[in-house]
Amino acid sequence: MKTLSWLPVLAFVFLINIAGVGQDFPAFELTAGYSFVNVHPNLAPITSFNVNGGGAAFVYNFTSLIGIKVDFMAYDAGSGFQNDIKKTGYSGSATGNIITYMFGPQIKKHSGTFQPFGEALFGAAHTNAYATIFKSQGLINGSGDNNGFAMEFGGGLDIPVGKTIQIRPVEVDYLATHFGSNHFKNYSAWQNNFKYVAGVNFTFGGK
Repeated sequence: MKTLSWLPVLAFVFLINIAGVGQDFPAFELTAGYSFVNVHPNLAPITSFNVNGGGAAFVYNFTSLIGIKVDFMAYDAGSGFQNDIKKTGYSGSATGNIITYMFGPQIKKHSGTFQPFGEALFGAAHTNAYATIFKSQGLINGSGDNNGFAMEFGGGLDIPVGKTIQIRPVEVDYLATHFGSNHFKNYSAWQNNFKYVAGVNFTFGGK
């Protein structure tokens, strides 16, 4: 029975190893890097603020052009957000973080000195920024942390610098989120945000 319990694990390892046999594109990609987002909360008096952070993305390539991407990013609003909140007269703690986790198709050219890609990702986002904004106006009590819908469309460029290492100087995305407030009735709005990513992409599998 113990031997049978290992069969699924062995099968998974076997599939990973054969995925890259005989193909001239990487079976897997793993990206890690820095990310910046200009957030438009769609809620006066804060018109926009910047968040900085980073994260990782994993891609499984089905063909030489098409793969499935899983993307996770986390951001902190920093001093710019704090200064904007204090302009409203709020003297309390001014924190704002955003976490996104999305997945979807990626299309990429896996050859040449420059390898462009495009993506369409869908998933969810979490933030506590709205709690701080509402509190600054005396509208709510409690945490106010929000979970919402997220999607992004965009693309970037990878430049190979080794057999399995690529530099990603630029990835630019339109990042849309939709939040309501857990503690503020009748609020529901879209946020249209700009996202930039730069980092390192590691490739695995293939010839």
